[in-house]
Amino acid sequence: MEIELQPDAAYPFGPNIHFAYQVDTAELLYLHADFNWVIEPQEGLELRELLASKIHHEDLIELKTTFYKAVSGLFNGSVKIKLSTPLRYRWLQVCPFIARQLESGILFGNITEITDEIANNEIIARYANKKNSILHMLAHDLRGPLNIAKSVTKLIDGEMGKPELHQKTQYIAGILQQAINLIADLVNREFLETTEVVLVKKKVDIVCKLNEYLEECRRSEDLAERSFILLRSHEEIFIELDDAKFMQIVNNLVSNALKFTAPSGEIIVKVIDAGDEVKFSFSDNGIGIPKAHIEEVFDEFTAARRPGLNGEPTLGLGLSIVKTIVGWHGGTIWCDSEEGSGTTFHFTLPKSG
Repeated sequence: MEIELQPDAAYPFGPNIHFAYQVDTAELLYLHADFNWVIEPQEGLELRELLASKIHHEDLIELKTTFYKAVSGLFNGSVKIKLSTPLRYRWLQVCPFIARQLESGILFGNITEITDEIANNEIIARYANKKNSILHMLAHDLRGPLNIAKSVTKLIDGEMGKPELHQKTQYIAGILQQAINLIADLVNREFLETTEVVLVKKKVDIVCKLNEYLEECRRSEDLAERSFILLRSHEEIFIELDDAKFMQIVNNLVSNALKFTAPSGEIIVKVIDAGDEVKFSFSDNGIGIPKAHIEEVFDEFTAARRPGLNGEPTLGLGLSIVKTIVGWHGGTIWCDSEEGSGTTFHFTLPKSG
């Protein structure tokens, strides 16, 4: 079916492009002429075919799902789609709603180009990711070796008899502990200072992201002396989230597992595509959590906090931060644990929001 673009003299070249679609007859009743500015018509191609060839595969699936929800009256909101054009990618935000009269229905909608907004958000996200990489290095790549150095110092101290050498090893241990505390303080302070920041969301292949993180952990496996395993339901799972904040969840949960899992233990991360949401779990076979404390592990400065197996201090903020970020994304989190057998933290996140 050939689609004729209708001019709108009242609002020429406006930022908002309107459309009306007859659901029962599959007929596009109206489309603002400015849509030509977004995507150039091509001879021999209907608009539907042209759009299908330009929209990113994952976005096309989401757009079809949104369409069926909208015509059923089950959708309230907007959906973002990515178009491939000769010069660059362009982003559109579509806000559809259904209007019914007797048995017929017309799907109305508004299309807004948000390419510049997406570009600005990506710039912000890049700087946030750089900052997050530095924090990750502090939290993971430095804190682990420092704790090991502290443990080695303790071993050496126990094998020496000279008081003056004992004093020196205690001094070294004190310096290492100060460095560890400073890292923890920087990471937690960064979170507390960004609690009012709006999430910068983008679509992410979460399997790829977790693979990259756990590969970094495996490179340090000789130091950590733990195994890191990733289980997933699909090779690719896309989800819309704040990348930097999500990695703070991952880092806090893995760091928590490392603290309470003995050498030769294992940490298993599982991610499952469950339709409209993604299910995550982070499991370890460590010392577990006493039953009386499970309900309060997510409380800020919780009384359930304990030092790690190597004496690492616990401020009682890490899991509280995880719960907060999960909540920001519209997800839920809970914990299963058996003392002496290990702990699993489960959480779900909606695929889009």
